Amino acid sequence: MPRHTPNLTGNKIIRAISVDVALMPHVSDAITALTNLYSWVKIGDDVNDIIDECKDYIEQWYNNMFIGAVYGFAVDPPVGWLLLDGSTYAKVDYPELSSLLPSHLISGDNFTLPDATDAFPYGVQDHNNGMIVTGSNSITLTEAQLPPHTHTYTPPTLTIPAGPPPQVNVAGIGTPTDTGSAGSGDSVDIRPKRFGLVFAIYAGRE
Repeated sequence: MPRHTPNLTGNKIIRAISVDVALMPHVSDAITALTNLYSWVKIGDDVNDIIDECKDYIEQWYNNMFIGAVYGFAVDPPVGWLLLDGSTYAKVDYPELSSLLPSHLISGDNFTLPDATDAFPYGVQDHNNGMIVTGSNSITLTEAQLPPHTHTYTPPTLTIPAGPPPQVNVAGIGTPTDTGSAGSGDSVDIRPKRFGLVFAIYAGRE
C-alpha cells in the first residue's frame, strides 16, 4: 500500500494516504487533484517513515518560529543557542538570526550580542528598542536624593554662680561644635532578591 507525504519546504500540509489496491481507481482523480496542488514525494511503506517525515517538518517549523527567542537556562544552553555575553559573530554564520536582530546590534558583516550578565529583562514595544543593556545595579545617594529633614543642635550653656564675677573666657562661649559624622558613602545595591540563569538567544539548528 503506498504512502505519500508532501515535500517539506514552504507552507505545505502533511497528508498520509493508505489505500487498498482495489480502491485505487476510485481515488485516482482525487490523488491527481492533490498532486496538482501540492508537491509530493514518495516515502517508505512503514509508519516510522511517516513519523520521521512529520518530525522533520515540525522541527523545521519550530526552528524558524523560535529564531531570535531569548531563554534562561539553568544548565549550559544546547547547540543552536548563543550566550548573551557580549560576543561578536559573523552574519554569514547565522544569517537567519542576523536578519532579525535590531539594527543597533549590527556592524558591517558582524553582529554583537548584548552582555546580559547581572541584567534583568524588561518590556519594550518595538524590537529595535530591545536588547539594549542600560541602568545600574547600584546607586550612590546624593544630598538631593535624601528626604527633607532637619538636625537639632543645642549649644552648651554657661552657668555663672552668684557672687563676685568670675573670670570668663568670653571667646569660648558659642564656639561652633560639630554634631558628629557617620556613614561611609558606599553604593546601595538596588536589586531585589534573585537567582541566576544563563541567558541565550536561539540562532537556529546547526
